[in-house]
Amino acid sequence: MADDILMLRKYAFPDGICSSEDALALLALNDSCSEQSPEWSTYFVESLTAYLVRGTKPPGRIDDAKASWLMRTIAGDGAVHSAVELELLLHAMEVASEVPENLSAFALDQIRMALEPGARGAYHATRPASAGITAFDLAYVWRVLRGAMERGRLMLSPLEARVLCEIDELADPEANHPAWREMMAAVATYERPREVLRSGPWLVTDAGHRLTQEVAA
Repeated sequence: MADDILMLRKYAFPDGICSSEDALALLALNDSCSEQSPEWSTYFVESLTAYLVRGTKPPGRIDDAKASWLMRTIAGDGAVHSAVELELLLHAMEVASEVPENLSAFALDQIRMALEPGARGAYHATRPASAGITAFDLAYVWRVLRGAMERGRLMLSPLEARVLCEIDELADPEANHPAWREMMAAVATYERPREVLRSGPWLVTDAGHRLTQEVAA
């Protein structure tokens, strides 16, 4: 696998992933891999992350067009297909200087889908079985919302707050981690948005888609 990656770097993508065609080719290669080594996963995630944040203004942000492309590409019916694509989503958000609110809401929505009766998606496949919000879930939430803290205060968009409320409605209160209850007490101070796009899947159009930071071990 290391030799294959070297060949890709040297011949297939000598300048990295520079276009959506390059990105789709790499995604197709990933789909064809029956076994994915750690080296491949790292190459896949880092190469596509560089593509997502390249050439944007201000530098390093994920713009609406690329956020839409990413959600449309890695998800089916709103649920991210695989663990490596979920890691791509999270890593790209961590590296980016700014992300659209619908991308962070989409990432948070993976928890909601894992708690639904017909649970599905890569996040569902990786989280510990629990009817409530666990430390595992909280660690995921803070990877998504790491840029939402301002002077120690959680600053959410109405869409992000709405998704967290929907997660809380599905979770078993008796099984929730104490830190989740603290977070939702903070979220409850946000004004409930009157109109939030929720009539269908996150992938509605090509342009868009549908609290305390401490997590105890």
